[in-house]
Amino acid sequence: MTDSERKRNSNPRKLYPADPGFVSAFDASGRANLGHALETVVLNELERRRTEVGYVKTDDGLEVDFFARHPAGGEELVQVCADLSDRETLSREMRALMAAAQERPRAVRRLLVLDRDALARVSAPGVEVRPVYEWLLAAAGED
Repeated sequence: MTDSERKRNSNPRKLYPADPGFVSAFDASGRANLGHALETVVLNELERRRTEVGYVKTDDGLEVDFFARHPAGGEELVQVCADLSDRETLSREMRALMAAAQERPRAVRRLLVLDRDALARVSAPGVEVRPVYEWLLAAAGED
């Protein structure tokens, strides 16, 4: 999401099904797409919290899953990752989040992971790392 009309028109919209259960119905690859389903869950919750939601594509071409503007003020960059077992995946996710944070320094930086086991793999000063289920259960004002 950007205030620039030119950038908005050049970055295609990301599409998510209304229900994460539909992810497999529209994915003909036959592989489990837990990451996309998890992103769909996060998007649904951000919308339920009445945030203005988009995604960020940095000048370097890196992408952050969600940029949310809250009705009461405040912004957050949210990266969602189902599997952090590969170091390169973690590095890519963090690189994108930190690059977007340079462009949006007031935004809270958040990495949402599938479960508590992933927390041990992440050391990210200035980034709140949290299992998705804990974030979902938190009241909108608590996170």
